[in-house]
Amino acid sequence: MIPTPEQLDAIAQRPEGDLREVPFAALLKALAAHEKTVTLEIRRGQLTKEILLEYGVPVDCRSNLIHETLGRFMVAQGKLTEEENATYLRESVTRGMQFGEVLREKGVVDSSELFRILQQNLAKKLLDGFTWSEGEYRVRRDTPEVVSALKVRVPQLIVTGITRFASQEEVNAGVWPLAGRELQAHPNPTWFPLGRLKMTDAQRRVVEAFHGPRTIRDAAKASAVPFEEVTRLTYALALLGAVTPAEDLRDLVGEPGPPSWIWEPEPETPSEGSEPADGPEDLEPLSADEVTDLRNRVMEAYLAHRKQDPFDLLEVPEDAGVVTIRQRFLLFAHRYAPWRFRRPELAAIAEEAEDLFVAGARAFGELMDHEQRNTLLYRRKVLTEESQRRAQPPSDFKIQTDLLDPEKQYARGRALLGEGRHREALEHFEFAADCDPQNGAYRAEAAHTRYLLAPEVHAEESLAELAEALRIDPQCGIAALYAGEVHRHQGNWDQSERYLRRANQLMAPDRRPIDALKTLAKQRKDKKRR
Repeated sequence: MIPTPEQLDAIAQRPEGDLREVPFAALLKALAAHEKTVTLEIRRGQLTKEILLEYGVPVDCRSNLIHETLGRFMVAQGKLTEEENATYLRESVTRGMQFGEVLREKGVVDSSELFRILQQNLAKKLLDGFTWSEGEYRVRRDTPEVVSALKVRVPQLIVTGITRFASQEEVNAGVWPLAGRELQAHPNPTWFPLGRLKMTDAQRRVVEAFHGPRTIRDAAKASAVPFEEVTRLTYALALLGAVTPAEDLRDLVGEPGPPSWIWEPEPETPSEGSEPADGPEDLEPLSADEVTDLRNRVMEAYLAHRKQDPFDLLEVPEDAGVVTIRQRFLLFAHRYAPWRFRRPELAAIAEEAEDLFVAGARAFGELMDHEQRNTLLYRRKVLTEESQRRAQPPSDFKIQTDLLDPEKQYARGRALLGEGRHREALEHFEFAADCDPQNGAYRAEAAHTRYLLAPEVHAEESLAELAEALRIDPQCGIAALYAGEVHRHQGNWDQSERYLRRANQLMAPDRRPIDALKTLAKQRKDKKRR
C-alpha cells in the first residue's frame, strides 16, 4: 500500500483498524507525517506492543515479550550472562532504579554504550511490527508523559523494516501499481521530510539507477542488485515519496536533480593535533580521551534530561533567586552550546547536545516565570511525599513476570522433538517464531518440523520458509542446514550442496553440515553406479 496524501489524512485520523488493510509501515508514515503524539497499540493474538510517539517520532515501545526487555536483549547480544541479568534485575527492582542505570553504576556500560544499546533494543522492538501481516491496531490519545530520551527516525525505520522484514505479499501489493512504469528519485520530497537515509552500497546503486527514469527491472540491471532486493527498496522509497513515477515528478518539479536525502559517508575523525574541519578557529583540538569523556558526559546528561524537571536539569536550588537561576542557565548553555560540537570528532553527539541546549532554554523560561516556578515547587513536594510513603520490597522479594518467553517455547519444542512428538513441537516452534520473528532459528525449526510431519505435502512450503529465515537472519546456519537436507531428500542435489556448504561456513566447527555433505556425495556416487 502506497497511500496518497488524502489516504494518509484518513489513516492518521482513525482511532483503530486492521493491519491487513493498513500495513504497519503505512500506519507509521501517516502518524509521522501528521506529527501525532499518541500511543499506538498493536495486537495479534497474545502479543501486544505499545509504541509511544512524540510528534510522530517513536520514542518508546513496550511489549509483553520477555526477550524484548533490555536485560534479555543484552544477554542475546553476549553483553550479559543470564546470572548477571538476574542479579542486576533484582537490584533494579529492590532499589527502584532503571535497569540501565544499575548497569551504568556498576560500570558494566558507560553512558555512550548504554544509549547505543537502548537505541538498538528500541529499533529491534519496532522492526518486529513490519513482520505483522495481520492484527489490530488502536491509536490512543491518552499518552503518558514522555520520559524517554530515545528516538528512532521513521524514514530509516521504514526502509530497514521493509527491506528486511516485510512480507513478500505486502511488497508485491505495494509495487504492483508501479510495475512496468518508469520511476525516478524525487530530489527533495519536502511534504514528508526524510532527513538523511543511511544505505548500503547496493542500495546506493539502486538510488543512482533511479536518477533517471527507469523501470524496476531496468534499475535492477543497471545496479547489478537482485530484483527482489530492488523491489523491496523501491516499495520503501515509494512509500516515503522518495521514488515516484517519472511523469508525475516532471509535472511537480520540472527537470529533477539528484536526490538530497542520501546520507553522505561520515568524514574520518581527524588525527590528534589536526585542525577540526568547519569548526570555530579558536577551538583547540581534542585528544581521543577528551572526546570519549565528553561523549560520555553528554550522553549521561541526555539520557537523564527527560526525567528531570527544570530545577534538576539546571541544578538550581529550590530557594534560588533570579540571579542564581540566570547563572546556572548560562553555565548549562555554555556546556551544550551547539557551536561547540561543530567538529567531526563530536558529530555523533551534536544532535543530543542541541536537544539538551533547547531543553535548558525551556527550563530557564519556566523557572523565570513566577507562576510556573510555584507549580513546579508544589509538584516536587508531592512527588517527594509519595516517594517517602512508598514501601521497599522485602529482602526475599522475587520477581514475577507474565511476559511471553519465546526461548522457553523453543526449548520445550526441542524437547518434544527429541521425544518424537512432532506435532506438539511444531506448535511451540511456531509460537516462538511468532513472538520473535527476527530469530531465524525459531523459524527454521518450525519449517523443518512441518516438513518432517508430511514431507510429500510440505516440502515446497518448508523450503520457502527456510529461505525466508535465511533472508531475515543471514547468519542462521541451521536454516541453511535444514534447507540442504530437504533439497537432498527431494533429489535437488545441486541446491542441496549449495545450502550445505553455506551451512558449513556458518556453523563451524559443528560437523553436521560436513556429515550431510558426505551423505550427499555418497548418494550421488550410488546414483551414477546405477
